[in-house]
Amino acid sequence: MFNEVDVLHRGLALQEKSDYDLAIDAFSEAIRLNPKFAEAYYARGNAYEAKGQYDMAVADYGRVLQFSPKEPVAYYNRGAAYARKGDRAKAIAEYTEAIRLDPQYARAYYNRGLAYFKMSRLEEATADYAEAIRLDPEDADVYVSRGLIHALGGDPDAAIADYDAALRINPRHAKALGNRANALAQKGDAEAAAGAYGELIALEPNDAKARTNRAMIYFKMGDYDRAIDDYTEAIRINPKSGRTYCNRGIAHAKRHQNDKALADYDEAIRLEPKNVEAHLCRGIVRIAQGNRGAALEDYDEAVRLDPKVSRGYFHRGTLHALEGRLDRAIADYTEVVRLDPNDAFAYCHRGVALTRKGEIDAAIADYTEAIRIHPTYASAYYNRGLVYLVRGWLKESLADLTETLRLNPDFAKAYASRAMCYQRLGEKANADADRARADELAAAGACA
Repeated sequence: MFNEVDVLHRGLALQEKSDYDLAIDAFSEAIRLNPKFAEAYYARGNAYEAKGQYDMAVADYGRVLQFSPKEPVAYYNRGAAYARKGDRAKAIAEYTEAIRLDPQYARAYYNRGLAYFKMSRLEEATADYAEAIRLDPEDADVYVSRGLIHALGGDPDAAIADYDAALRINPRHAKALGNRANALAQKGDAEAAAGAYGELIALEPNDAKARTNRAMIYFKMGDYDRAIDDYTEAIRINPKSGRTYCNRGIAHAKRHQNDKALADYDEAIRLEPKNVEAHLCRGIVRIAQGNRGAALEDYDEAVRLDPKVSRGYFHRGTLHALEGRLDRAIADYTEVVRLDPNDAFAYCHRGVALTRKGEIDAAIADYTEAIRIHPTYASAYYNRGLVYLVRGWLKESLADLTETLRLNPDFAKAYASRAMCYQRLGEKANADADRARADELAAAGACA
């Protein structure tokens, strides 16, 4: 006949095989045979925790503590169960008691640090990680967690140092490799970041996130072909990600492959009908293909899905302006600047629409505000210079057009407009020179 210890061992064997239901039955039988058998409560608590039944786990760890009130591991495990429930305050209290009972308990410091991190108490988390490292300098996970705090604090070099320490302990630590790549990207070292993501991909070829992250690095580098290749592989691994289809569509659009871009945006929206970015991007491609009506539908849907997406109003306003619906364009640009008062482009575009309506004073005010926000915005100077020219404010026009050309020396239309200004000022030689330069740039553009 089996005693409670035999039954406990049977349950532990089942637990090793991840057969938690039968393991729980065995542990419960051991407890029936000996209601004070702390090891059985402890083992059953572990099994409940593995199944995600955290309240049951907490109860069993509590029974262990009734029999062994100075058992730090029971406090630690109850803390872990609370943490998985999302009750981080109780988790911290449990870890703290485990540390009081065993001040050398490195893992308790680490897990308390994790709980502090989840509560955005980063200084306390950093202190706990440091103590965990002091007690156990060979725990790679702690370095990775501390590195993340450094990265969030804007110190990618310190983050990389911690990730490197983790990788010296465990060269195959996937999270350390991925986070190190992220930190290199944060530093702006695109080549190194792409290489680091490559190391992670070599370790875990089916990591779709690593493929996507490297694709974004390639995209920022202007290497759209390699970005497309990585997005394609990420889609093979996870064909349900609308975001990845959308990102690949953006890369196709950069390669002027509008049909492929449109197909990707269509699939992104099929998978994720509320994907605002996909609607915006599809609208841009549809305009490029001459399908303005469908583009307007996309912009309407984008702002319906997210009334705070300023880009949706901006693109829709630009489309309204193209179609001559100036009041609607102005209304959309006005919404953009309400959402983002520092959007210089919206002020400039609204200024153009106001100019076309003949509301010159309001247009000048918008161009001036655009310039205040973005002092190197050549188009804002150019448009204000044109309005000044129309009004006959020749000195002001000359100043703006000259600044336009300082900012953009190859702007043919600005030379042509300044030539008109010089002509009206009676400066024929300057007018002729600017007119010749405008013709030269226009010819070069026609041949390009």
